[in-house]
Order: sequence, then structure tokens, then C-alpha cells
Amino acid sequence: MKRTIYFLLLLNILISAFAADVPEFDEFKIRIRKEHPRIFLTRSELPAFRNRAVTVCKEMLDELKKRHDASNEAPKLEIRRDRCEIIDGKMVFKRRINDQNAVSYGILRTGGIDAAECAILYLATGEEHYLRRAVAWLQICTEFCAIAERSEILPEWFHWSRLSAIVAYDWLYDYMTPEERKNFIVPMLNHVRKMQTAKYPRNVGGADSGNYGEPSLTWFAGLAAYGDGFDDQCAEQLLKKGYRLNCDMMNLREKISGGTGVLTSICTAYALWAYPWASYNFLHTLHSAAGISGSIYWSHMQHYPDFIHAMLIPDPSVRNGFRDFGWGDSQHRTNEIHAELIYTHLAQSIHFYGITPAALTVMNQLPPHLRRIEGKRQYPYTMFILSGFDPAVLQNGSSSVRNSTGIASYFPSFGLMNVRSGTTAGDTYASIKAGAREDAHQHYDENSFIIYRKGFQALDTGDRGNSKHHLVYYPQTIAHNTILIRMEKEPLAPYWYPGNAPKIEEKLFSDGGQYRRKAARSLGFSSSEYHAATGADATACYSPAKCRRAIRRFVYVKPDYFVIQDIVSSVRPEQEKVFLLHTANKPVSIAPGIWRSENGGGALFTAVLKPSSPVGKIIGGPGFEFFTNGKNFPAPGVGENGTIPVTQTNMGSYRLEISHATPAQDGNFITVLQAADSSVKNMIPCRLTESAAGQTVEFTTREGLSCTIFFSNRAEEKGKIRIVRAGKVLLEQELP
Repeated sequence: MKRTIYFLLLLNILISAFAADVPEFDEFKIRIRKEHPRIFLTRSELPAFRNRAVTVCKEMLDELKKRHDASNEAPKLEIRRDRCEIIDGKMVFKRRINDQNAVSYGILRTGGIDAAECAILYLATGEEHYLRRAVAWLQICTEFCAIAERSEILPEWFHWSRLSAIVAYDWLYDYMTPEERKNFIVPMLNHVRKMQTAKYPRNVGGADSGNYGEPSLTWFAGLAAYGDGFDDQCAEQLLKKGYRLNCDMMNLREKISGGTGVLTSICTAYALWAYPWASYNFLHTLHSAAGISGSIYWSHMQHYPDFIHAMLIPDPSVRNGFRDFGWGDSQHRTNEIHAELIYTHLAQSIHFYGITPAALTVMNQLPPHLRRIEGKRQYPYTMFILSGFDPAVLQNGSSSVRNSTGIASYFPSFGLMNVRSGTTAGDTYASIKAGAREDAHQHYDENSFIIYRKGFQALDTGDRGNSKHHLVYYPQTIAHNTILIRMEKEPLAPYWYPGNAPKIEEKLFSDGGQYRRKAARSLGFSSSEYHAATGADATACYSPAKCRRAIRRFVYVKPDYFVIQDIVSSVRPEQEKVFLLHTANKPVSIAPGIWRSENGGGALFTAVLKPSSPVGKIIGGPGFEFFTNGKNFPAPGVGENGTIPVTQTNMGSYRLEISHATPAQDGNFITVLQAADSSVKNMIPCRLTESAAGQTVEFTTREGLSCTIFFSNRAEEKGKIRIVRAGKVLLEQELP
């Protein structure tokens, strides 16, 4: 096994050393196919496409036929009269919808997806009426774009409809009349060009985000029209812009991944859903347009299955089979992970890079109803072009759970350490973020942690939505399991706020929180078969008016034990230092300095060893679930006016604030946490010994491991961990 690992590492090094540079635009331009199709599909691939459509993809093809054959009416643009109306050619909304209104919310069918589906049906069956319907849907899409321009309203947040329309045009190019081509591609080129500089709200996300907004359409529109004589100058300008954008995106994702597979965010609502498409779409189209294999240059999607595997918490009680840790802009109402597209994303990874143990493991773990290509209403052509993926691959795979990375996974770009005691629903799972260099959809939560055992025992709290809660509580440090340093009238840290949310007139202040992201310095990472450790110096995340030092060291001991050292110093003694722990239910004091809380079938013990006489304040319960700065800021639709009780969600309900009995500039903490089943009523004994050099924590686990963890008082010095069983030293290692 070791020889295999060493061989693979050497192979990756050799590939990296000898890989050619990504072609410059002028070289790429020369290689572009003259004929159509050239977006996701080529003329030479059409026979294989037709065969795949009626064999591997027959079920999906039949679904499309059934839906489009159900209506004999000619396609038309239909306005949702309950939401909006057209006045002088412009769309006027009757009410606010979602974060901000988009023209797509006011139109029943915007044309692009339907056009792509009809294009698939025509190429697969040759039936002429699908071609006619596809062309008609393309015109609906141009009307949709025109309304958006006249109304000066965001067309759609995701580019799905317009991209699908461009794909349909490219696929049907040879079967359309010159006039039909011109009637679609000229308005679309002008629309995409205008949207790059439009002064009204639009999705400008590009290389450093999901790349599914206006900038990304430059690549597809440019490819569709390049060299065809309709507006070659505009097409080449867009194509050049799109090529550079996508190369920048791929290079950035490669850097962020660093061989770990993490994309531009650890918020799984994005990382497991919308973000992977941009990488895959560029790999597909780079090959179809110019015969270039992008997998030679970029490998982050090859490692992406490893990231997915590390982020999953198995829970067969939920429909999708997994829970989510909940980092960043996640929705915490159920913490059920967005698993609907995992199979699809893994299938695409296999298509480009071949099968990996992590991909096979996760696919086998997915519930049966999720083992199919999805995304049909976003990118309907995906399954039809995945010639490198055979769904039968699962039948030959082992259903055993892979855990070759040991008990810990580490993602340096986000300072993220995930640990697990095993891989079943009854095991302990935890995640700590300590030293993030990236911050897409991240909060003010450096040195925060999340613990799960048969339920969330230490929660990431709050929820996103159109309310004050979204800005005042949800992204702020008060909502996370980290350290507060309170200071009067400190400005609230800025964060994005939904355009359709109510205006906030009142003056808002920070409740002891951080005010900068990407400012923490990681202390590193180490692990063994018995432990994992990390930490960060988050001093620069706090205002210098209140913080002199904020360092956290975090040690996990398998299976259920967590030891945390916090070195915290404030500018003034009266600036209160607080250790935060969020729980689903009310913590109960079971001994001096020890609290116990429960959730689901699990429990969490919290022992504060330093300070020696801690002050524990419990905040929460009805009307106080999201209490900050003297006021509760309830999440929308939860805990107010008889709606969903907070206790039925995973958004948090209580928090334990641990502080010092007397004010002092230095307010250090040593805390031991133990996860357990709810049947366990007592915590293991823990002992703290202090010296001039530092603090030593000693305890014996329920499994019989004698653990000694030494933390130095000097931030620049390493600590040590020693684990002994029955007199035999199992581990003696420096901490990061």
C-alpha cells in the first residue's frame, strides 16, 4: 500500500514537472473547429451521442419526450401575472421575490432549457417537430433577454437558460436557416456584451466564485458565433474575455485546492451544488471546441471526490442520507446536506479523470434515489455527453466505506480540519476552521468548531434569509463557537445583505466579534491514528482597539475528546473575554466548571479547567435564541408568532458563555470537551497542571488511553501530546 502511495505521489510530481503550459488565446483560437456543433459536442461525436441517447440515457430521453409531447401548443412567452405585469414593455413586480427580483421569476418558461431539451430530442430522434419547437424556444429566450434589458432588471441569477439556448443554437446550427441563426445569435451576442457593463443589478461573479453569472456567458456566446460572419468582432472579443476568465478560474481553483479537491468555498450549499459546474463545463467545451484536454493542466476536479468524502456526516434518518457541518452561508434548519448533485459531480470527475476510491465510496453511500444524473433543469445535456462514465460502474464497486486518509482531513486554504472517529452514523464528527486564506461565503468565525455525535452537539447557528437576522446575527462571531472580546459601541462587521430584505434603520453594533476575514495565521496541522491537531493566531481578525492576542490550539483525541487552549489578551482589562459554545438544548451544570448538554442521541460534556473559577452564563430559550446586543433577532419564520419552534431546527437555541470572574487583560482558557451517547451521564476526570513553561492537561479516555497534552505559554513554541495504553507509549509527538 505504501509503495502504491509513493508511486502515485511520484507520478503526480512528474506530471506537474513536465506538463505544458495552458495554450495562449491566439494558439487556442487557431485550433477552434470551423464546423458546428463545437460546444459540449462535435460533429464526429453525433453517432455516439445518438446511440447513448437511446441506450444509456433512454430513461432520460423518454422523460423529455413525454414532457414535450404533452403540449401541442406553439411555444410562447407567458408572464406570471400573480407576480408581475408588463407596463410599456417593462416588467414591474407586484411583490418582492427571493433575495432580489429577477426577470426569470416573472416568466413561466424563459426558453433556453426547453430549446436545449428539444435539440437533444431532435438529434436523438431526427423528428422534425422537435427542431421547429427548439427554434421557437430560442426566440422566446431572445424575448426574455430583451425584457430584462428594457426593464433594467437582473435577467436570472444563474445563467442556465441563456447558456442552454446558446448550446441549442450550436447543436442545431446545421439544421437552421441563415435567417433563424441570425435572429438568435445577433441579439444574444449584443445581450451578453451589454450585460458585462450594465449599471443595474446583475450577477458579476467570475473566477473567484461559482462563475455562473454574466461574465461566464462571454465564453459560450463567443464560441457559438466565432468565425460565422454574423458579428465576428464581437464574438472574438467575448471569446477572448471568456477564455481568460475560465483559465483564471481554473488556475485559482487549482491553487486553492492544492491537491485536496476543495473548490472556492467550504460552504457545501455551493461547493456540492453550483460551483463544480464551471470547472466541468470548461473542461468539456475546451475539448469539444479545440480538441484540448484540460485535465492535463488542471487536476482539482480529480481530487474533488476526496473533499466530498471529508464533508459528509452519515445519517440514514434524513432523506439524502447525510448531514452537513454547516460552514458559512449554509442553511441550518435541518443541516441536511445538498446531496442531489453529488452523483452527477462524481460522474463528471470519473468522465475526465477515471474512477477513484473516494468517488466510488461516496457513490455507494448515496441513497438509491440519488444515484442518477441530475441537474436536468440547469444543464439538461449533461448525461448525454458523459461518454467517459458508465452508470454500471457502481455494480462493480465495493460498498465498504473508505477511510484511507485516517481520522483527519486538512484543507490548508481554509485552515479546515475535519476529524471522525469512524464512518458510521454512530461515530463522532468534528470540524474546526483555523487560519483561512479564502473566504467565499464565509463568516466571521475563525477558530470556531462544530461537533456532531448522533446529533449536533456544538452547532454553527443562525440561518440566511430576508431579515435583520441575516446581517446582525448569522454571519457574526456571536453565532459561532469561538472567542469574543467585547468592547462598547464597536461597529458591526459588514456583510452582504439581501436586496429584498427590509431596510435597517437602527444603529447596530458588534457583540464582541471579529471584524476581518482572511486575517488569521494557521499554526499548522498534524495527525496520527490517535489524534489530530491544528490552530490559528486570529489576533488580526479582531479590532486592534480591543485585541492584543487571540490564539487557539485545538487537539482531537480519538474517538470523542477535544482539548482547546485559548490565549487571549485584551487592550483593556474591562474588555470581557468569552468562550462561546452553542447547543441545541439547554446546557446543565453538573459540577463546578462542568456542563452537559444533549441533542438527538448524543451528548456533550464541557469542562473548563482554566480559569479555575469560571463564570458560566446560559443564554437562550424562547425569545432569546438569537440574542445579541440586548435584543433577539429571530430567523425568518422561526420562533416567532407560533411558527416553527427553534427546537425543531439545527439553528441553535442556547449558548454557554464562559468568562472570568474578575477583569484582567490576560484571559486564557483551557477547555476539555467530550462527545458521548446520551446514555452517558458523567464526564471523564480531567486534570490541569500549570508551570512557568505552560499548561499540562491529563485524562484517561473511556477506552483506556492515558493522554497528556502540554501547551506552551509561548505562542511560538510547540506543544506535545503523549498517549499511553497499559504502560506502552502509543504516541509521542509535537503539536503544530
